[in-house]
Amino acid sequence: MIIRFAHDSNGRHIIGAHNSSGLIARAEKLREVSRLTEPGDRADNVQRVIVLSRVTLGADVAITSVIIERMKLSFPAAEIVLVGGTKAPELFGGDPRVRFKEVGYRRAGTTIERLLTWIDLLDCVRELTDGLTHGEYLIVDPDTRLTQLGLMPVERADATLSGSHPRENALTTHPLEYLFFPSREYASGTSQSLSELTSLWLDEVLGESVTTYPRVSLRGDDVQAARDLLNRMRCGSRPIIAINFGVGENHLKRVGGDFESSLVARLIQEGAAIVLDKGAGEDEISRADAVIAGATGIELGGRRVRAVEINERSLAGAAGSEQPEADILVWNGRIGMLAALTGESDLYIGYDSAGQHIAAALGVKCIDVFAGFSSPRMLERWRPTGRAETRIVAADTLSGAGDADEVVAKVLHHVHEMSER
Repeated sequence: MIIRFAHDSNGRHIIGAHNSSGLIARAEKLREVSRLTEPGDRADNVQRVIVLSRVTLGADVAITSVIIERMKLSFPAAEIVLVGGTKAPELFGGDPRVRFKEVGYRRAGTTIERLLTWIDLLDCVRELTDGLTHGEYLIVDPDTRLTQLGLMPVERADATLSGSHPRENALTTHPLEYLFFPSREYASGTSQSLSELTSLWLDEVLGESVTTYPRVSLRGDDVQAARDLLNRMRCGSRPIIAINFGVGENHLKRVGGDFESSLVARLIQEGAAIVLDKGAGEDEISRADAVIAGATGIELGGRRVRAVEINERSLAGAAGSEQPEADILVWNGRIGMLAALTGESDLYIGYDSAGQHIAAALGVKCIDVFAGFSSPRMLERWRPTGRAETRIVAADTLSGAGDADEVVAKVLHHVHEMSER
């Protein structure tokens, strides 16, 4: 059984049954990339563009933000709505063109619980398209889990297109109101990043070539607070390096041994100030504490290295305080402020996660320590992309070849080269 839509007299969705071949045919049809229409023909008509989140923050920056930027350009009069989780406004809330609708995805839930997210998404799309007719709205699906990679339909069947009854083939057509980015198949023979592929796909469906980069739009108060904090850390010309050792509960992304403590210690000894994310969960916090303990045992200029921890509660007081100069600023809080601290830093270093995509989108030089990858293609697709320089340090931890000292040496080599540019 699959799902099909019709409308009642009030325009509300009615959910019915359809054979499974229709659902499969629809999903396959969505993956056939074709030009939408002449951009000028639709730009004045579209009142709202609904962009679905990719669920994870890293993918939202690498892929979804590219879509948002192009939609703003192609449909300058339309309202852009990002449908996703609670953290999205922290990364994109500084953009006046974008508003948000929350739909949570149960990533840790059962299969049924994750599938039920689709019901919430239906209600959201129904609300956002209420009162809009054919050609007045556009839904862009970046291959999201919210629709189970395009399998579950959310677009409306327009009864006016086929008399008084819904189209019998509504699920097998390529609706003009719905664009699907086949991120897992598109340009499969290339070595380009997902951000670059998203931009190329948009070129194809919109019929115009515009190189579009990921973009993060932070709230002004977060940016100002981060700037105030890091201005007090700057001493002469010493660089400020933001570091995030979070792995999103995927321990294969970590480099083992004393890599984390050794890297931070070496950077401090070479004259850098560090912004360190405390992480989430007991394991990441425990590892961050070990890094801090190791660093604060170092003698630097006749004194011990100083670490200052800031959280949401202490942030307001820290902005106006005369606290001692810190060599390590430890942030223990939300992603928006961490992104702002990254944006005010000179360089970012981290494992493969959301952090490197945020740094690249903010125009901050980035070193991505990519461990636990299953194939070279994964490195190519998920490398950070932006206007600033990025470097990849591949650590083959799956085969046990990711020696901590070797990875530290590679990272430091990139730090030295990038600081000279």
